[in-house]
Amino acid sequence: MNTNCVANQTKQPSPGFMGFLLSILTLCGCSQQKPQFNASMFRFAYGDEAFRIRSISSADTAVAYNELIGENVLAVDLDQDRIIDYIVLGDMNLADAQKIYHDGLSRIALEKKLRVKAPLVNRYVHESNGFQIEIISFRPASAQPFNEFKIIDKRSLPCPEDIVVIDKNADGTLDEVLKGSVDLRNVQSRYAEAIEAGLLKRELIKVDSTVLVKEQ
Repeated sequence: MNTNCVANQTKQPSPGFMGFLLSILTLCGCSQQKPQFNASMFRFAYGDEAFRIRSISSADTAVAYNELIGENVLAVDLDQDRIIDYIVLGDMNLADAQKIYHDGLSRIALEKKLRVKAPLVNRYVHESNGFQIEIISFRPASAQPFNEFKIIDKRSLPCPEDIVVIDKNADGTLDEVLKGSVDLRNVQSRYAEAIEAGLLKRELIKVDSTVLVKEQ
């Protein structure tokens, strides 16, 4: 099972995730039922630009995501799986944001201050010829739903390469390679096969032209 990476967090405002001060963020309001959010921050430089990775989670773990923040960009890793899913602000493309995010996470990992948790998102998974195939559906509150298609190499190779591609409109057509060296046209056929298999197993649903993982 794949695991996700989030910031180490502590309950007291002392150095935690990545050796930086942990901030406790609470939603405004008087009701005691309002959820509390914890946020951890890491600052780093990529080239000549300054960036931050911020990890946010609710006390009940119902909400958990990471943000990549730069002077002119805000990008989100919605399921904390080390893959940037969505550009909230700015003109940077997903592939470039992914490179910066990966660099920041690599620095954090060197300090051994990355916590691992199990994924909570809706995903369809099956095995095929030594590869683990995944379709992950995201339903952002302020944007159209979209899918990520992952091909994870499970073979015993010296340097296996994982592939991550995004279907920006969840319409069955892949739009951009986020990770891995692969031609978009070649991986499209494997995505179509995975969709067909998922629909037959009723683990995917199709409404008009939109294909999504069935919510659990």
